[in-house]
Amino acid sequence: MEMQELTTFQQPEEIIQPFSIHCVGEVVIACSKDHTLVLRLKYRHIVEDNTVCYELSRIKCSTGRPTGALFANEVTLYNASSMEQRKQIMLDQTLFPNIAKVYLCNVKSWLSPSGVFEDNPRDLLIANLNNMGQLTIYRLEEQFKTSWNPYVDVSDTWQGHIYDNHPIESAEELQIMADEVTITCFSWESVIYQRPVRFVFGTKSGKIVLCHLGANGTKIVHVHQEEEAPRVIRYVSIPGQHHFILVGLESGRLAVYRFGTAGVLPQGAFVAQYIATYLDQDIAISAIECEVANDQLLILVVKATFLLAIEINFQGTLLGSVTLDTQDFMITGLQPIRPRNYIITTLPGTISHITVETTRSSATGLQIRQQKVQSDLNVSSYALYGVAASRTRSCWFFLGYPSRRFDHLALRSPTCIFFCRFNQQDALKTLLLNKTLKLVDFHDAAEVVRFHGNKAADSLKPLETVMLVLTLDEESIYQLKLQLIQLSAKISYYTKRTKTLSETLHVQHQFVCSLIEVIHACRVVCWLIDKYTYRTVLNTLQQGALRCLRNFIRTITVQTFPGDYEYLEADLKPKLTAVLASADRIDTPDIMHEVCSFCDAPIDQSSLACPDGHQVFRCVLTKISITLESEEVTCEMCQRYTIGPVMLGTIFEQDTTVFDYRQCCICDAPFRGISNG
Repeated sequence: MEMQELTTFQQPEEIIQPFSIHCVGEVVIACSKDHTLVLRLKYRHIVEDNTVCYELSRIKCSTGRPTGALFANEVTLYNASSMEQRKQIMLDQTLFPNIAKVYLCNVKSWLSPSGVFEDNPRDLLIANLNNMGQLTIYRLEEQFKTSWNPYVDVSDTWQGHIYDNHPIESAEELQIMADEVTITCFSWESVIYQRPVRFVFGTKSGKIVLCHLGANGTKIVHVHQEEEAPRVIRYVSIPGQHHFILVGLESGRLAVYRFGTAGVLPQGAFVAQYIATYLDQDIAISAIECEVANDQLLILVVKATFLLAIEINFQGTLLGSVTLDTQDFMITGLQPIRPRNYIITTLPGTISHITVETTRSSATGLQIRQQKVQSDLNVSSYALYGVAASRTRSCWFFLGYPSRRFDHLALRSPTCIFFCRFNQQDALKTLLLNKTLKLVDFHDAAEVVRFHGNKAADSLKPLETVMLVLTLDEESIYQLKLQLIQLSAKISYYTKRTKTLSETLHVQHQFVCSLIEVIHACRVVCWLIDKYTYRTVLNTLQQGALRCLRNFIRTITVQTFPGDYEYLEADLKPKLTAVLASADRIDTPDIMHEVCSFCDAPIDQSSLACPDGHQVFRCVLTKISITLESEEVTCEMCQRYTIGPVMLGTIFEQDTTVFDYRQCCICDAPFRGISNG
């Protein structure tokens, strides 16, 4: 097993906590002292500067101080307090945050699971907790895509729930209220499968609070009092069954709670039910992972250098347990690969593959196998503070921070995010075995193939040597999309080396895009022909769409195929001609006269330019003319266009079984704002 470094992201931030990097889908966050770094994959087909297509944005640490909103006369309380209380006031900056200077830093940030917003299910929220106990949820600003704005102030909602703004008259009462309003941990539900979205947080006073996140803000649903303060919390949601909350307590014990069962309690009603407490009172818990299978929970707990695994059923019965001593300094990262398989990292830089197995030969019922993973990361200079992996486990991210003093230039950007590939999770194999025939959930694998391909050309040979057999189906379109990936890798490599070869590759890339579009056009035309056959008449917009698509297909039939794809001509052109022969039988009278946008000269319906040679701007996705006066929508990934949602919905009558007009036909990325048609 080997992790291979592909590139690094250097940032001028300071890392102060382990388990500080997290990934959901194609978004990676790294929590530093003053900022939360957000890396969002923006997959592009052509990248000429040989870089990884991740866009960086930042969320500044919140300056919120929940205890500062408590009504207390600091001077009076201080003078009336005992010596021990005064010592506590001096040591705890959360008690009097409005008097002395406070030092703010991030504690942790959490990415929400996908599906928070029904209209844009790929949009995510980020919850951030600072060392003053302030919990804020942020959402990406819609217009600029780089600014994160506060979406919900959870601390303010919680304070309004428990505090009635009465004056605090003693140091004991101040300490109690400060513990009540100080939030120590947070967790989104693991999977969003129904509305409203749920999350849970814990407070310093020992309260565990379940909340609903709706369009109008946060609603507190249930509050449970625990004997100790929770330090780590994990919310496990199981569709149609129980909800479990796993709580790492201050003493090092693990408490498990179960919330209401679907079908037994009223919709939306949740009542906490304590199940059991596991583990001993020793070392504090720093991370919790959980997976569900066969009505059982496999829970992994990190305590310093130890990894503990316990298996329980839904009633809390302990089925097995095992402890692994890594014999290293400290575990700082825990990332699932697949069921019962994990990657762990330690502070000195050791990377290990962990497998949890059920065995009858062991008295504990479980055993852990550990295998060291080789890597070329610079762990002699960097300590590892966490690990994360993308959706398909093709991209791996390791968070590094200097373990020894560097020169003054390196210290300007000490934080290093290593972008790696894992040889046990081959990205190209993942793409070739993709049964969905869509790239929308595989952009991370495509990016690894593209970026690795311009460094190691041999890795692209399985795509270069394949002989395409094109038909008018989804599989042919997907094979062409894989060709775009290998052409993109070559373009990135040759752009600054061989101009002639680079231009040739650009021509081939554009041609493959045209093939994808013409197959899509044929599928839409066939759909319109079927509509015409069964209904005899098409509406005005459908007639216009048929005319434009028919003209586009005809331009491909008279086009000469480039040399490397010349063998496709004899097989594909007869299929295109057959579609045109069927479409030509449908009469489509001119709906409106098309004129040039520059000189207002008339344009022939079969031409792509006016008599003066001005190019006709038609939408790339479906080749429907802009003269249909429709709103345009741009694909964020490859900058191609489709016409607006209302027009498309009218033309295709909301039918996406043959052609999903809500997604880009080249990269499968959803067009924003029309995910529901």
